[in-house]
Amino acid sequence: MSQPSTAAAERVPAVPSWVGAEPTWSDRPVELRGCRSELVATVDHASRLVQQRMVNRAKAAVPALQSIDDDEWFGLFRRAADIVRQRIESGALTDILAALASACALPVRRATRGILAVVDQMQYLDKIMAVQSPDGTTVPYRTGETGRGWSWLPAGRTAMVRVPANFPTIAIEWLQVLSSRRPTLVSTSKHDPFVATIFVEALYEAGLPDGAVSVCHDSAETFHRLADQVIWPGEQYPPDLDPTRLKLYHFGRSKAVLPEDPGDEAWTRLARLAFQGCGRLCTNVSSIAVPWSAQEAAERLAAKFAEFPVLPLSDPAANVPAFTDPDDWAYVAKLVEREIAAGAEDVTARLTDVPLRVELDGTRFLRPTVLRVQPDSPLVRVELPFPFVTVTEVPREEVAHACRQSLIVSLTGKDDELLDQLVAEPSISKVFHGEQFDRGYDPIDPQEGYLADFLFQKKPVLPN
Repeated sequence: MSQPSTAAAERVPAVPSWVGAEPTWSDRPVELRGCRSELVATVDHASRLVQQRMVNRAKAAVPALQSIDDDEWFGLFRRAADIVRQRIESGALTDILAALASACALPVRRATRGILAVVDQMQYLDKIMAVQSPDGTTVPYRTGETGRGWSWLPAGRTAMVRVPANFPTIAIEWLQVLSSRRPTLVSTSKHDPFVATIFVEALYEAGLPDGAVSVCHDSAETFHRLADQVIWPGEQYPPDLDPTRLKLYHFGRSKAVLPEDPGDEAWTRLARLAFQGCGRLCTNVSSIAVPWSAQEAAERLAAKFAEFPVLPLSDPAANVPAFTDPDDWAYVAKLVEREIAAGAEDVTARLTDVPLRVELDGTRFLRPTVLRVQPDSPLVRVELPFPFVTVTEVPREEVAHACRQSLIVSLTGKDDELLDQLVAEPSISKVFHGEQFDRGYDPIDPQEGYLADFLFQKKPVLPN
């Protein structure tokens, strides 16, 4: 990234597309606005022809990616991580981080910590990838050899990854794809062209072969058509994507089950779990089911939520995200207000007297909210982009059914019967219990399966 040369762009960052190792600016960059409608950056948008060049360069990069030995390959990611950390600590990225925070409506300090969390994960990408391979090593990614009578081969030459703007830690998704030696086409969301650019610039500086990764900001229709495989966030995807070469990821709806009042320390940990990533992660607890008093449970959690006030995004203590788009802010607020009008209790409002909609320094927030609802409430099965938890009372025998279609279910305390029922429910992806009930996200764990399960195929090639 560099400073723009025209007076109209003033002093905001100019974010390029990346055609392989080549940063590219077009003649007509797009203006990116922050959460107070201020100009925070100018962003390149690659034309279809440029996207075609990105795809061609990615295909040409395959032999180079396969030729690097494993120590050098994963050492490259560690060097890139060190570059990013050094730039953050030296202040070289201060303007970029401020623009990122405003465009994504995140507290500056939390956005920075999110990038540093990815930096930490890049230090052990070899371990993250090894657990996903057939023999528990990183060798099959390079050779395809498994020693099992069949080969493990890429299911495509290129993979596109669409990256949402919810929180910077999501970057680990496309970094895993790239570290599997797959040429990667990154399609960023409109609000966050920054994080991918920060890491791509560092990777090429660390020695990544040209064409290994390219970046197109916002819409990337040519990628949709030409990428061999596509990894898309959430459950809604564009109609022009072929579902046979598509993997959806990170749609969340994580829950917690509390067989009894877990005690003050556990309530503190549950509140932190709801606020991780400013409440925008798929691993945030978004609903709690209790076979005892939902009223008491909601009040215990709401008391902990009250310790996280709405603060300006620049405040080092801020944990609550804002909304960049006023229509998104109004839409989410109406979802909650409609449920309250239908009989749900806003327990946080009763304890704090803070309204749901908060405007501070020209920025729109929704106050962190605990809502007591009925088990059939539609909000039990959604996740909202701020710290928001529903609490509902469910008979013990119906708890596993109430938790179906969840990414994570956290079970507090020791209850072997409920644990067995939750583990047996096939639509629950992960169950954390005991001392690790708030484990959250670790890329070592399978999450909707492993990425490698999608990126590679078992193929007998006989005779060898």
